[in-house]
Amino acid sequence: MNIARTLPSLLVLGGIWGLTPSLAKTAMAAGVPGLGFGFWAALGSATLLGLICRARGIAIPVSRIHLRYYAGAGFAGFAMANLVAYTSLKHIPAGFFALLMPLVPMLTVIGAALLGQERLNTRSVLGTALGFAGVALAMAPGAALPDPALIGWALFAALCPACYAASNLIGVQWAPRDTQPVAAAAGTLVAAALFMAVLGVAMGQFHIPGDAETRGDALIPLQAVMTAVAYMLYFRLLVTAGSVVTSQSGYIVTIMGVIWGAIIFSERMGPLTLPAAALVFAGLWLVTNRR
Repeated sequence: MNIARTLPSLLVLGGIWGLTPSLAKTAMAAGVPGLGFGFWAALGSATLLGLICRARGIAIPVSRIHLRYYAGAGFAGFAMANLVAYTSLKHIPAGFFALLMPLVPMLTVIGAALLGQERLNTRSVLGTALGFAGVALAMAPGAALPDPALIGWALFAALCPACYAASNLIGVQWAPRDTQPVAAAAGTLVAAALFMAVLGVAMGQFHIPGDAETRGDALIPLQAVMTAVAYMLYFRLLVTAGSVVTSQSGYIVTIMGVIWGAIIFSERMGPLTLPAAALVFAGLWLVTNRR
């Protein structure tokens, strides 16, 4: 399956993931704690996917192998990633955060090489170097980071793509075979909701709907539906198109993230943002297009 046939799914997936940071930032500004927002989004989307599985007669496997996979992917790819994202988004622009997302496939390639899953080649090394150079340029004065004093938060935010990359590696190492994509997504989100609940209670960020402004609580069901759609598309693309094609959504995530940040928060990027994004995209292209 090629890019042209999967383009609609990639556009929807990238659009959702590009909008999510801005929605979370809006909800937090309205008084919804970040971890509480993530918990209800995960629980709501897990419920929706569970209902879809029930309607289709699809069982959600609960063997030891499946539970290990749900726990690993839910913890690294959702709970820890969102903990980093929601904490850092209080301080950095949503558009800058979007520029970090193409690091996911680059870090995945490095991790896969360290784990012996695949070999590094010249394109991967060069692409990863260009990607990191682009992110470094985005942190420079006159780029996507408005204040040099925010570099510490920017570096902390870079842990988010590292969490997603860890989730990808877990998917390669632990993913059980012959599991329906919608069932895998539902199981992963149930585990994610449990982790988010524990983290929210432990850090004093558990949220009871009604304790924040109406506009903040109103974004929770929207995010739940978006998360359910994104996870269904993500797991289906992995099965039908493979990880390389699926990773092309990184271009769309970055573009839409910058656009949504400009629309919702009136974020204005400096003149160095364009060359920074060009470096990031060049690195992403080298890493994900190996032919």
